[in-house]
Amino acid sequence: MLTIDQLSPETTRKIESIRWDRIIEKHEGPFKWENELDTQPLRPEMAKHFPEYDPIAETPEFLEIGSYDVLLPVGRKHHPNITILHYFFGQDLSKMVIYLKDTTYDDDPFCSGFVAICEMIQPENFYIATLYHEWFIIDYDTHSSLNRD
Repeated sequence: MLTIDQLSPETTRKIESIRWDRIIEKHEGPFKWENELDTQPLRPEMAKHFPEYDPIAETPEFLEIGSYDVLLPVGRKHHPNITILHYFFGQDLSKMVIYLKDTTYDDDPFCSGFVAICEMIQPENFYIATLYHEWFIIDYDTHSSLNRD
């Protein structure tokens, strides 16, 4: 599996230039991936309010979904709490749509569901989220026609 540390400086700059949108708890984008990859500690005035803040745990890392490396705009501390519910691809494989459950902060169906639309980055051959949105897991049927690779 690919890791952030394995990326060339050129690929890192490519990622940092990409914008992504989110609509989570009424906070909307667009945001830059550059901010997501920042591993700097909090400024001293902020650190006193967040003494447990770990910049590495808050930084995204690739997930393996199917046989693909995918970069979502969530810290790596979320990874043990993420369940991929289903995903599918655009006809030419240039896009990937993912429905997932992230119980890092809450396991309520109204708070733990997310949908991501990801774009294939070439020639590196990985996906990166360009949209990350809340999704209410209501009447989700794991046997539905939506639950296909």
